[in-house]
Amino acid sequence: MDLAQLKKIVNGEFLNLVENKKINRFEIDSRRVKEGDFFIPLKGQNADGHQYIEDAIEKGAVGYFSEKPLNFKNGILVKDTYQALVEVGKHKRNQVKAVIGITGTSGKTSTKELMNYVLSNLASTYATQGNYNNEIGVPITLANTPENIDFAIIEMGAGKVGDIDYLGKIVNQDISVLVSVGHGHVGKFGSFENVIKGKGEIFNYGDYSVLPSELKKFYNPKNPITYGEDGDIEIRDIKIVEDGTVGVIKYKNDKIELKIPVYNIGVFKNIGAVAGVLYHLGYDPIKNLEVLKDFKSSSQRGEIIKMGNFTIIDDSYNANPLSVKNAIDILNSMEGFKIFVLGDMLELGEYSQELHREIGKLLNASYIDYIMLYGNETKYIFEEIDDKSRVKHFDNKDNIAEDILKFSNYQPVVLVKGSRGMKMEDVILKLRVMLK
Repeated sequence: MDLAQLKKIVNGEFLNLVENKKINRFEIDSRRVKEGDFFIPLKGQNADGHQYIEDAIEKGAVGYFSEKPLNFKNGILVKDTYQALVEVGKHKRNQVKAVIGITGTSGKTSTKELMNYVLSNLASTYATQGNYNNEIGVPITLANTPENIDFAIIEMGAGKVGDIDYLGKIVNQDISVLVSVGHGHVGKFGSFENVIKGKGEIFNYGDYSVLPSELKKFYNPKNPITYGEDGDIEIRDIKIVEDGTVGVIKYKNDKIELKIPVYNIGVFKNIGAVAGVLYHLGYDPIKNLEVLKDFKSSSQRGEIIKMGNFTIIDDSYNANPLSVKNAIDILNSMEGFKIFVLGDMLELGEYSQELHREIGKLLNASYIDYIMLYGNETKYIFEEIDDKSRVKHFDNKDNIAEDILKFSNYQPVVLVKGSRGMKMEDVILKLRVMLK
């Protein structure tokens, strides 16, 4: 795409066009602009991207959108820079053979990564980078989708009812994937019923659907294929082993036993979603999963780290009740001395105390040897643990790392988890320093 083509797409007007240059990619953060990028200044609550246009050009931007008649070279005047971004995203989306939209309370990023790993062995693919899954991240992901791509895998996040429907108008996916519904962000949604409704908006778009079998009762999706213990795609015999997680995926008379080099029972539910998408795309939903034996988990999402006498499971990227229950199941399944480091689950609103206490009850009945808690809300978890000798609440993350070191002779498995705002990866970083 060049500047002249972009001008037509957004129905804009040139500002001081010097040269019709080709655009490598679109960028909304002037600090990340590279030679050949096109800068899109967005208006935020605290800043207006227009004030960084000159900086972007100095860094090599070939052009920029503007709502103001500026005189910097190669500008395109538009009524609304955000809407112009959306139009670019829609234009690029229409060039993709098939688009897969993914949402869920937890597991959507892991599912996206697994899906991209499998599909990239079959065709050309492009997937959401990081967690660019909101009203800005989705259109910029689409805008940067390379031309002539077969499959685009778009992660779609939501904080309230209506968010997924809004993103669906932009993505207009062919296959809609719902991976889970839980109490994550329930504080913003207002109720669990609203979470169910909000996540279900993924099915407002697309001709084909993939979802867990236990959730089908809530929805009426188009051409659904389900996965789970009693799904169209069966998932069975999942267990943690010494060097990963094993399980069986079955569809009709075909089945495959996989071992994935991550400690995560929930990963097989995500693989079930991948199998459903393979089915809808016309690929063998079982045989094509074999490549996952070499899959590596994303950083801070169940990543296995060997550190001295410790096996660290870094699942610190985020936490909600559903993913924390999964983490407890993972540790329960493992042999040896088990330590659970948990920070607050955020964005639970008025349900926070109740949901933290539920986690406390699960931990109280678990086989986890030692529990380390951090944050204001985890105090409710602490209160639910009967044997106070196996639990400790901390006000400082450095102290957590120091306490973990006391268990070195046990050669423990340590799982670290917490909501993004708690930055529980700090515990692992401190451990690295202390073990040098």
